[in-house]
Amino acid sequence: MMKNEESTQAKLEKIRNRMKEEHIDALLVLSSDFHESEYVGDYFKCREYISGFTGSAGSVAVLQDKAGLWTDGRYFLQAEKELKGSGIVLFKKGEENVPELEAYVAQNLEEYAAVGVDGRMISVDAYRRLCKALEKKKISIRLDCDFVGDIWKDRPEMSCMPAWELNICYAGSPRSEKLSTLREKLAEEGAKCTVISSLDDIAWVLNIRGNDVACTPLVLSYLVVNESNALWFVQEQAISRQLAERLEKDGIFIRDYKKIYSYLQEMEEETVYLDPKRTNMLLYQSAQEKNPSGTRKIVEGRNLTLLAKAVKNPIEIENIKKAHRKDAAACIKFMYWLKTQVQKNTEKNQSKMDAEENGLFVLEGDENSGKERKLLTEITAAEKLEEFRKKQEDYLGPSFHTIVGYAQHGAIVHYSATAKTDLPFQAENLVLIDSGGHYMEGTTDITRTIALGPLTQEQKHAYTLVLKGNINLAAAKFKYGACGASLDCLARKALWQEGLDYNHGTGHGVGYLLSVHEPPNCFRSTISESGEESVKLEPGMVTSNEPGIYIEGKFGIRLENLILCKEIEKNPYGRFLGFETLTLVPFEREAIVVEELEAWERDWLNQYHKEIVAKVGGLLDEKELEWLKEATEAI
Repeated sequence: MMKNEESTQAKLEKIRNRMKEEHIDALLVLSSDFHESEYVGDYFKCREYISGFTGSAGSVAVLQDKAGLWTDGRYFLQAEKELKGSGIVLFKKGEENVPELEAYVAQNLEEYAAVGVDGRMISVDAYRRLCKALEKKKISIRLDCDFVGDIWKDRPEMSCMPAWELNICYAGSPRSEKLSTLREKLAEEGAKCTVISSLDDIAWVLNIRGNDVACTPLVLSYLVVNESNALWFVQEQAISRQLAERLEKDGIFIRDYKKIYSYLQEMEEETVYLDPKRTNMLLYQSAQEKNPSGTRKIVEGRNLTLLAKAVKNPIEIENIKKAHRKDAAACIKFMYWLKTQVQKNTEKNQSKMDAEENGLFVLEGDENSGKERKLLTEITAAEKLEEFRKKQEDYLGPSFHTIVGYAQHGAIVHYSATAKTDLPFQAENLVLIDSGGHYMEGTTDITRTIALGPLTQEQKHAYTLVLKGNINLAAAKFKYGACGASLDCLARKALWQEGLDYNHGTGHGVGYLLSVHEPPNCFRSTISESGEESVKLEPGMVTSNEPGIYIEGKFGIRLENLILCKEIEKNPYGRFLGFETLTLVPFEREAIVVEELEAWERDWLNQYHKEIVAKVGGLLDEKELEWLKEATEAI
C-alpha cells in the first residue's frame, strides 16, 4: 500500500513548479509501466500517486491552471469519489462531448508550447496519436519528464522477486519449440530479430513465471530474439544459477535489465520487428539508432506470440478445466457459508447493539468459545472467499483484487472497498462479487450476484435480463471467421430491447497462469482503435462472458463465466464454432423470473446446473453438497 499523506493539491503544486523549471506547459502521467502492462507494481503507480485515483486504467494531464483525468466506463463512479476535492476534473472517455486527452491538451495550449511525458511509460502508438493532435500548433513533446519520480520521495523500490519455471506438464509446449515457431514467423516478416516488451508474452515464450506485478505472475524483463539465440534482459538477482543454466541450454542468455536501451543502440541486426502498441517510445528510439551500416529498419506489427498465446494447447485446456473445478468448489463453499450466516442472523433475535450496527455478524468458531463476533462486510466477505481459495491445492493467489459491492456499491463497476466505504451486509438486497484465482493449472475469473434477502421485482427482472444475455452468448453457434464484435449483441439483446445497457465490454481473453485480461480475443459492441473486436475467434481461445446492469445508488448485477471456443461441426456450409462454459458455479435461482426465460433458456440453465453438481459435487462436504443440490434444482 502506498503512503499517501500529502494532499493531491500539494503534489500538483510541486509538479507545476518542476514544469516551470523545465519550461513544460503540460505534463502527461500515464497508468502503465515500462512494458505497457495493465496492472503494475507499486513502483510504477505514478498516476495513482499524483491523483489519488486507484483504478487500473486512466491518464492525467497537468497544466499550469487545470488538471484532468481520463478513464473508461468501468471507473466513472469510483473516479468521481476519489477525485473529489483534488482539483482534478474527471473526463469520461467515450461519453458525448467529452474530448480525448490529446485533443484537450492541444485545445488548451498555445502554439509552440511543450508537452512532457516519461518516454518509458508511453507506447509508440500513444505517442503518435499525441503527435498528430499537437502538430497543427507545432507543439513539441519531451520524453525525459519523470517529474512524479522527482517529487516522490518515499517511492517504493522496483520489484525484484525470484523467477520460476513452469513445468511442461502445465505449459504443454517447451520453450525451444515456441522460440522455433517465433523465428519462423520472424523470417516471414523479413526481420532479423524481435524485441518483446510485454511481460505476459515473455513469460509465455520462456515458460517462466514470477511475482513482480500485482495479481499477475510475471517478471519485469525484455526479450530480444534473433536468428541464433535469445537475450533476456532481466534483474539478475531474480534468476537462480540453476535456472540460468537451463535457459542457456535452450540458447537463452541473461543480460542486465537496465542495459536494454544501450544494447538496442549498438546491436548488429539491421531489421527489427516491434509491436508499436506494446513497445515504449524510448525503446523504439533506441532501436532506430544508427549502427555502422546506417539507420536500422523497423518492421511493425502485433507481437508474433500474441495469437499463439491466446489459442490454448490441449494440455493447457485440460489443466484449465481442472482449475475451474477447484475454483468452483471454493466459490460454492463460500456461497453456502454466506447464505448460512445470513440465515443464522435472520433466525436469531438480534440485540440492540446489533441493530445499531445495522448489519449481519459472523461468529468464528464455536458459539461457546467466547470469541468476539465479526461484522460481515464487503472486506470481510472478500477475505473469507480468499480463505476458501487458499485451501484448494496448487492455489497461487488472486488473479485481480476481489470486488465485493453490496447494494448501491454494486453499481460501481470496478468498486474497491476501503475502511471508509466498507458497507456491512444486511439480510436484504444484492451483493456483487467479482473475483478470480491463479492455480498451477490456470487462471479463473468469475462474477456472481447473490441475494442476501427478499428482492424487489425490479431487481429480479434486471437479474433475469442479465442472465438471458449470459445464456444467449454461451449458447451461440457461429461460422468460423466471426469476431467478438459479431457476437456481443447476443449478450446485450435483452437489455437493449428495454433501452438498457452496460458501459463495459462483454468479455476479455484470459491467459494461462498469466494476465486475467489477455488480448486479442474479446466481446465488445463497438470497434476501438486497437481493433481487437475484429480479431477472429479461434478454437482454444478462453474469453469471459460478463453482461451486467448497474442502477446507480441502488444495486448492480453482473454474471460472469469463462467460455472456451471450440469447433462444433464442419459441413458443406463451412466450419461452425461454439462455446463450452468453463465456470461451474450456480446462478441465483431466487433472483430469476422464470416466466421471462424462453423454454430453451430454461433447458440450458437446468443442464448447466446439473453439470455443476456432477463435476464439483465430489469436492464438497455433505452439507455443502446438499445446499448445492437445492440451489440447482430444475426450474
